[in-house]
Amino acid sequence: MNPQSLPHRLLLIDIDGLRQDVFHQVLRQGRAPHLARLLGEPDQAIHLDPVSCAPSITFTAQSSLFTGLQPELHGIQGNQFFDRHGLRGAGPRFYAFDVGDALAYDDAVLTFSGEVGLLGQTLSPQAPTIYERAARRGLSSSVIYNMVSRGATHWIKPSLLDIARFTKGGGLLGLSAEQYDHEMIDKTIAHLRAAGQSDLLTIYFMGLDHHSHEYGPGVQADYLANIVDREIGRLADELEGLGDLSNCLVGVISDHGQIEVVPDDRHSPRMSYPFDREMGYLFDALGLDVNDKPREGPETNAVVASNGGLAHIYLRHRGADWQAAPRFLDDIRPVAAAFWNAHETGKYSADLQDALAMVLVRDVEHDGWHADYQAFTPQGQLQSISAYLAEHPQIETVDAPARLRCLASPGSGDILLVSNYAGGFYFGGITTGVHGGLHPAESLCVGSLGWIGADHAQLAVLRATAQDIVRQGRQSEGRDHASVTDIAQTVCKILGI
Repeated sequence: MNPQSLPHRLLLIDIDGLRQDVFHQVLRQGRAPHLARLLGEPDQAIHLDPVSCAPSITFTAQSSLFTGLQPELHGIQGNQFFDRHGLRGAGPRFYAFDVGDALAYDDAVLTFSGEVGLLGQTLSPQAPTIYERAARRGLSSSVIYNMVSRGATHWIKPSLLDIARFTKGGGLLGLSAEQYDHEMIDKTIAHLRAAGQSDLLTIYFMGLDHHSHEYGPGVQADYLANIVDREIGRLADELEGLGDLSNCLVGVISDHGQIEVVPDDRHSPRMSYPFDREMGYLFDALGLDVNDKPREGPETNAVVASNGGLAHIYLRHRGADWQAAPRFLDDIRPVAAAFWNAHETGKYSADLQDALAMVLVRDVEHDGWHADYQAFTPQGQLQSISAYLAEHPQIETVDAPARLRCLASPGSGDILLVSNYAGGFYFGGITTGVHGGLHPAESLCVGSLGWIGADHAQLAVLRATAQDIVRQGRQSEGRDHASVTDIAQTVCKILGI
């Protein structure tokens, strides 16, 4: 584009966990007037209606949103994953940005510590963020409360006390989702008044996802309309007063959706120390030492990383170190077969009975560390994921084969368990709303663009650019839908960064 035709600024409104259908419903009903005002007239707004990555979980999807890359390239394979190769320079390491079953409180604290946080340090250096790309062109950026900040001029973080009160507090000591999001906008406004508007501004609403986890995705519409939209109105009024909404590209985005599950111990198999070892009993029976204690190092020979609807299983080549490829017949196949056995009969653990929809495996021993996943059938056969899903239409997914191809990498599991959502099952702590898997409800997310002050020609360029990027991504990755990665690529193209 002609530099004179570029937007003066970019405003990204990131609403964690917002379902695509809820977003469109609330807009259509006129319940989000401030969001509608920023996106422009209905015929002007561009709705990419993207699909999340796999797993459809926060740290993976936020990394894809702000790098424009899939997990195989940016290196964040879940809220929990295992770096068996020590690619970050510290030897094999288990990451649990969400604390998780491993009680990795250090990881949760480090997420919002230092100059870029643990996520910024862990993201592949070959995966530049939109803020790094902007900085190369001399553009400034401010990131408010989001965990992806590498390259930003300003990073306004939530305090560790507020994070603890928000995620773990309750009663008088807790911080509600509404209070948390309100404080985020308070800090955004204070930052704007003190430092002025940056060329790129990202604000991150985490309250809706948290509220939805607790009460189920049925509460999302009211939270979006009554709380998020109100706070966006406060920010929009401030930006207008500063004259910073003229010629502004606006993106309303979410990283994933949510699906309702059964909030009890029976439906949430996990590896939580010391009592919730539903998955651990299977490894005990197979003679495998699994990571089932806090701060347990890489001396184990099996690692479980739970991510809601999906769980990575990493297996060590017995008698070798973690960098060696596990043997498919001796190390991987017996564990895959044991999980199906547990699912069908309750062997090893009664809480695993009926818990699985698919068991996916890959043969890195023969096909390398980017080997694709295949379905491992209950009969012990291998089948393509497409063929398996065609034979099991009761397993609801969206763009599953493409998304799983874009996950397969040195940091993804040797086995990938897919939970039985139809039965209300998921991997992790007890909750009402969950995500991480391949189901449409948790996978379809928000990616809508508006351009305040743009003329017809500029809007036409924006629309054509977005359509072209989506088309290229669909062709190269073999997907049927737009992806969360297409959003960053589109705004970077329009901004010329």
